[in-house]
Amino acid sequence: MAVSVQSVITIEAGIPEIMEVMADVRSLVDWSDAHRAVEVREEDADGWPIVVWEKISQYGVTDEMVVRYEWYDGEVSWSLIESGSQKLQNARYRLTDNGDGTTEVIFDLEVDLKIKLPGMVVKKAQKSIADTATKGLRTEVLRRYG
Repeated sequence: MAVSVQSVITIEAGIPEIMEVMADVRSLVDWSDAHRAVEVREEDADGWPIVVWEKISQYGVTDEMVVRYEWYDGEVSWSLIESGSQKLQNARYRLTDNGDGTTEVIFDLEVDLKIKLPGMVVKKAQKSIADTATKGLRTEVLRRYG
């Protein structure tokens, strides 16, 4: 059964700076506790990552997955191509300029696992992922541009 989570945060930076951090997928190993390794397998003509292999480990589950990114003005999404422990993963960041030098960031994630985990573990993992995707992103953006 697929589970989903949404998280919202305001980041004291502009959309271009936030998009640049998100496009630097190799740096996920530095600011996401779950990411152990990242390899860009395909980029578009402008150098934006399109197909990315990731090794993640969280709550006793280690997985290697390949995701496909789609980049838009103020938005990025990715979907699962292959994974050892997931049937489905769809994620999206939507960025909105607040007009005051800050940006509202909305993160949505939907995951369906091949393996069964206790509900409590799934809830903890969801919170951890949402926190990393928003608070972790904010910390990295401010570290680079704050």
